Amino acid sequence: MARHVCTLAAFLLPALSLCLPSGYSWGAGLLLLAALATAPRWWRQPLQWPRARWLVGVLLFVGIDWLIDAIVSQGSWRGLDKPLKYFLALPCLFFALRFPPRPRALWAGLAVGSCLSGAVALYQYGVLGEWRAEGFTNAIQYGNLSLLMAMMCLVGAVTWQSGPRAGLWRAGLGGGVALGLTASLLSQSRGGWLALAFALPALVILLRGRVPGRRLLGALAALAVCLGVLVTAMGPTLKQRLEQAVSEARQYEELGTSENSVGQRLAHWRLAWNMGLQKPLLGWTLAGYVEEKKRLVAAGQAPAEVLKYGHAHNEFLDVFAKRGLLGLSSVLALYGVVLGLFWPRAGCRLPPERHALQLAGLMLPLCYLGFGLTQAFLGHNSGTMFYLFVTLLLYAALQAPPEEDAAATPAAQA
Repeated sequence: MARHVCTLAAFLLPALSLCLPSGYSWGAGLLLLAALATAPRWWRQPLQWPRARWLVGVLLFVGIDWLIDAIVSQGSWRGLDKPLKYFLALPCLFFALRFPPRPRALWAGLAVGSCLSGAVALYQYGVLGEWRAEGFTNAIQYGNLSLLMAMMCLVGAVTWQSGPRAGLWRAGLGGGVALGLTASLLSQSRGGWLALAFALPALVILLRGRVPGRRLLGALAALAVCLGVLVTAMGPTLKQRLEQAVSEARQYEELGTSENSVGQRLAHWRLAWNMGLQKPLLGWTLAGYVEEKKRLVAAGQAPAEVLKYGHAHNEFLDVFAKRGLLGLSSVLALYGVVLGLFWPRAGCRLPPERHALQLAGLMLPLCYLGFGLTQAFLGHNSGTMFYLFVTLLLYAALQAPPEEDAAATPAAQA
């Protein structure tokens, strides 16, 4: 029964993430309730996977770092929502490792979630006439998470080789790629596409020799065609957005203009960097960051536009300014540990289904690194929840016993 619940949560979390308000909370909430209800069954169980200790350690590290910031910044126990996410992910991780979800539930959830995100975007943009799709969160988070799920679906579509209804699975995942990319483009989130510079080269390198060359080339060609069709369909809008970005960047460099999207980002980056240099170890804290920005604007040392946002539109500069090098090291550790957990080890060849889970896991830190260049992605609830819970579910699924319907051999420890 416990494993069925974990499997259901593994499906619900990606499937509902972008098609409902706080849709990612349904699967995460179910996982947490199941973990607490079955605590006596996993609490005293030894951790059988030594590498999982790295994930436990980094969750504690980041959670404690956020806890320190909450206490120091506000002088009370308010603002505990951020560290709590990391601490509550721990029982969910132990539960999922003890009762790992069936891998195909995750693939189904990713395909359904990506398709639903595309459907929502088409409805908002094409039927409601909104100028950019934003789902039930802001457009940047929505577009970037849609792109991430599309990339994870691409991994599944390329690596799926055999087993019952393999063609149907590939078609469903391929649909997830097309509709996820559609949602991302309709969100008009420009910065998120930088993630492809991290994710696509890694995919090509890691898939060479693991899948037939024709299939890999065919998948890349199909991806290019899909992007070409979407870009052509939205040609005037995308051209306008690109020209606008170039123009705004030039205006900032030549005139210091920050009353636009690109200009206020560049002003924020410069301000966050300078603030971080002033307090490099522990930063200004969240409250201190806000107050110092107000002081600088009042003194005429920063443009008023920086007061419109509580973050610097860059994950790394934002953390550096607010939590210093300690906070920056926690974010880099969060990405680095997950990258290390899922990166295929030399000499260890997993069955195709398990190799696909590894590559899907790699998409999380690689894409988040790209997203973080233009957005404080983990500063938003959607970014944190998706990263934490999809990571632990993917890692737990790698430890699942071989599926009767997956035509796989027993997986090596990941």
